[in-house]
Amino acid sequence: MEKGSFLARIYPYVIAVLGLGALVVVGVQHGPIWSPTVLLLATIAILAEWMVVRLPQGNSTTMSFVAVLLALLIRRDDAATAWDQVVQATEVIVAGSLVGYGVLRRQRPGRVIFYVGQYALVSLIAGAVFVLVSETVSPWGVRTFHLPAVVAYTFTYSLLSTILVWPRNRIIVTAVEERFPKTDPLVAFLLAPLPLLIYYLYGLRQFSFPALLMGLVPLFAVLAAFRLYINIDTAYGEVRTLYRISQGFMAALSQEETVQVVARGIANSLDQLVSCDQCLVYSYNPEANEFVLVIDDESGLAPPVILSGEGVLGQVISSVQGRIVNDISLAEGRSPAEERWPRHTALLIVPLLAESDLVGLLVLVRHKRPFNAENFRLISILANQAGIVLKNAQLYERSQQLAETDRQLGLMNQTAFRQRAQRTLGRVQLTQHRAALLLADIDDFRVVNNTYGHQVGDLVLQGVAQVLKESTADGNLVARYGGEEFVALLPGADEAQAQEVAERIRSAVEKYVFTTDQGAEVRATISVGIAVFPDDARDVSGLIKKADRAAYLAKRMGKNRICLYEDRTSRAAEE
Repeated sequence: MEKGSFLARIYPYVIAVLGLGALVVVGVQHGPIWSPTVLLLATIAILAEWMVVRLPQGNSTTMSFVAVLLALLIRRDDAATAWDQVVQATEVIVAGSLVGYGVLRRQRPGRVIFYVGQYALVSLIAGAVFVLVSETVSPWGVRTFHLPAVVAYTFTYSLLSTILVWPRNRIIVTAVEERFPKTDPLVAFLLAPLPLLIYYLYGLRQFSFPALLMGLVPLFAVLAAFRLYINIDTAYGEVRTLYRISQGFMAALSQEETVQVVARGIANSLDQLVSCDQCLVYSYNPEANEFVLVIDDESGLAPPVILSGEGVLGQVISSVQGRIVNDISLAEGRSPAEERWPRHTALLIVPLLAESDLVGLLVLVRHKRPFNAENFRLISILANQAGIVLKNAQLYERSQQLAETDRQLGLMNQTAFRQRAQRTLGRVQLTQHRAALLLADIDDFRVVNNTYGHQVGDLVLQGVAQVLKESTADGNLVARYGGEEFVALLPGADEAQAQEVAERIRSAVEKYVFTTDQGAEVRATISVGIAVFPDDARDVSGLIKKADRAAYLAKRMGKNRICLYEDRTSRAAEE
């Protein structure tokens, strides 16, 4: 059994048994202590546990500490011991967590038992520290309460409250469960002066119980207003962040409407909201019914392609339900590609939807750092908007492909080729590499049209286009330049490599047999001219012009052959 899985199973039971067991032992030794004051403070604790304050980054804090501290300070009579005060405080927080968190918030019984047990443990340990300090340290001159013991209690109580809840959040809580509230140390010390002041006035002037009640009611109103203010301020901060990120989406779309650019914009924007080690964006490819990674993967571990139902990511695609996987090595049904991720790799997976259409998948990756429900909530808010932006980019890219494509042959047209080739040459120049441009011209194409008709001529064009696509690498640009002419740009190729590719194309076309509807066999040949960057020209127009001259020389020399531009120059010099 994995260590993380074992700890996740036993941790809540260990805390619950320790806390409730300690509560029983102390209860047997000291007995329950109930009074109108304790009941009042327990009611306040119940309301505070019910209406927790949501802080930034998903933290939830509870104001029940105010009632707990007051219960710790108030003595029933002069004979009450320090442990009696601890028992009162423990009863208040146990009632608050049991009723406020468990009943009013309608949590599962297992979670309630853990939560009550951990707060009982926290209160009793902090109470033991309170008793120890009150017996060994001077009270620092305060008449009504032991200030050092109160400080020690506040620190221990809030620190343990945070520590005992935090491991369970890290190991157990998933995207569909909200985080446990806790007593934040900073919030506890900020709120401590309020109950101390009330108790000081109560002890100094000997306020009666009704007077104490009158003082606690406005205090609770102040706390409720404080909670409302923090929640509103947190929500306002989130709205501002979400608005800024949504503007970033639109900026990415208006910059250059390609799926890659938009995906990078989405990833960069979301990283401002939820920190992660990597943000992966997959775009849906309807032709192959697959999701393709459209953002650079520096780690090389992410699956480049996802199929519906395959692996953890594929399961999210099938169900269209996001999820958190805080250790991919423990997930069931992993694909071979997902098994490359190391242990303790956490994934936050959210489908990207646009008008109920699944257009992509968003995957946030962390190493040895888990995601939580708040991370999931914030990312989910933006997922639909990101999906719409991604879909617009997909539609734009497809329309651009249609506008840039010769529909008859399935190749780029002349305009698209010139634009892309010029950008490619710019990148080649930066790396100080070379490139070659091939211009292929079908020999005697007009004769084929006149003899067999335009339908057979179209068949020949389609066959040559197919040969060009099959004979060149994926990184090369192939286009129909006009009429019966084709061009191909080979980045990184020198003269020898260009001649090898050109010969492969020429030979394949020569062997290609075109059969007409009447059963006649038609053959065709091509003449190929080659120009090299940067030797022959330094831009696309110059290369096309030089390659065209070389192709013209190849035709003059007998057709069905290859000619470099330098051959044409030397030939012209001889003539």
